[in-house]
Amino acid sequence: MRIGRFGRRPLLSLPLFVTVSLAAGLPPGASATDGPALAGLTATANDAVTAATNPAGLTRLHEAEWVGGVRAFYTSSDFATNPQSVGGSFTNSSSNTLAIPSIYYARPYNDDISLGISLTVPSGFGSNPGDATPGRYLLEKWSLGYASLAPAAGYRVNEQFSLGAALNINYAVYDYQTAVFNGIGKPDGRMELNAHDFGLGFQLGALYEPTSMTRFGLSYKSSSTSSFTSTPELSGLTSQRQALLPIGVRDKQITLESKFPQRVTAGAWHEFADGKSVTLDVAWVDFSQFGLSSATVGSTSIPVTNAQYNNIWATTAGANWPLDEKWTLRFGAAYVSSGVDTQNRSFSFRLDRVLGAGVGAEYRWSKDRVVGANLTYYDLGSAPVSAGIPLVGTLSGQYTSNYAIGLDVTLRWIR
Repeated sequence: MRIGRFGRRPLLSLPLFVTVSLAAGLPPGASATDGPALAGLTATANDAVTAATNPAGLTRLHEAEWVGGVRAFYTSSDFATNPQSVGGSFTNSSSNTLAIPSIYYARPYNDDISLGISLTVPSGFGSNPGDATPGRYLLEKWSLGYASLAPAAGYRVNEQFSLGAALNINYAVYDYQTAVFNGIGKPDGRMELNAHDFGLGFQLGALYEPTSMTRFGLSYKSSSTSSFTSTPELSGLTSQRQALLPIGVRDKQITLESKFPQRVTAGAWHEFADGKSVTLDVAWVDFSQFGLSSATVGSTSIPVTNAQYNNIWATTAGANWPLDEKWTLRFGAAYVSSGVDTQNRSFSFRLDRVLGAGVGAEYRWSKDRVVGANLTYYDLGSAPVSAGIPLVGTLSGQYTSNYAIGLDVTLRWIR
């Protein structure tokens, strides 16, 4: 049997921008001044976006400038359960849209020092299976989002070598909702937890320019920790279900400490004599350290482990092809490894490997205005998963179709 669309609620899905931006170290709201499929991250350093991707690149900018951008995603998937799964075989089709704005500013301070600042959404995680499947007793909806304000500075050591640093001021919001089983034939109850917190991190960067035609970049972004404290809200529980809850559970605060992983990105940029250029970037994310570092219910500490996560490797490659003085075509491709093995995958966190390829264009509107756009297709993998649901059974399945289309649009304003 085939179950139709549940509005905009993707079944057991993870938004693509989370997977790719995390692995590549790129703010999801970054601009089309970078290439499609996240190409040209670390060594391109041609505009104010380098304040977020590699602050050492700020020393290459000789005038003040703004860059504003929007990155939009459309995701589509078909999830099919296995015949032996609870509820039998069914397929669910779902789609979702997401738009993330960002803004960057940079300016030279003197001949050796340049300053910059960025406001981005460095990462976000979540899943929204909805309330139409047995999986709602594991998860109905959850999200963990970060917004970051990052002042940055670059220092030119000599004509070939520059260093940079940025302070990441992060604001994190956590939301978790799940259905509560009240009994056969009875409406579900609900449990919801909402919390927010500020956190600090830093970024270091280096840029080496052996010639005017070649650059190598290196960027390190530190881990950051957020602590969420809140009291769960329970609603819609029957008197029998409430009687099963330990005394005082409604009033106990839950404290969750979440760690966002460190990452290292290295890249190269080279321009040929005819003006064409190529880029290559490789990123490593310490994803085995992602997740809860501690959990407390009331005064009781709960052991946590994140051993199910793998470190993530990613690579992106790109090429720029100038057509004339105004138009430049761009091409890009990306690969991101899975952050979790199949046997450890859960319905709330369904990372799989990602393949991406795209095209883009840049148009120099005037001497001080440049507009850009990239269109990228991402294959998000099948993400097979199986998990037991208390009092219900085992739910298992995989995506038969799972992709996303990303569109980046930006305006660069050189003052």
